[in-house]
Amino acid sequence: MYLVDSLPPRADRIFAEAEAGETVIQAPSTALAEVLYAVSRDGDVRGVTLTGTPEETRQALVGEGPISIAPVNDAELLEYAAMVDEFSIHDGMIVASDRAQETDAIITSDGVIQESEVETVWD
Repeated sequence: MYLVDSLPPRADRIFAEAEAGETVIQAPSTALAEVLYAVSRDGDVRGVTLTGTPEETRQALVGEGPISIAPVNDAELLEYAAMVDEFSIHDGMIVASDRAQETDAIITSDGVIQESEVETVWD
């Protein structure tokens, strides 16, 4: 949603704070890889076709943008192993990263994550 400037107010405020250097948004490398994959396939987000190359998107999000990469390491895999049956791979890695990095919340519209026992921000 960030790529098409279509975030709800609370999430948009957090991204604006990150753009201003006031807060940090971390994304697991696996989640960023999925975004780059979607861009490479001209995926749609809220009816807007993603354009640009995967490298341009990476640069906009990480190089010049508000997102820092939370690499998948043993701490994330340890958390993921404990919940592998609860989530899809994508959701599980996001929750595992949140727990391993001890972040404040996950910015997501994903209902499965919102219904779990983690703090989320969206609306």
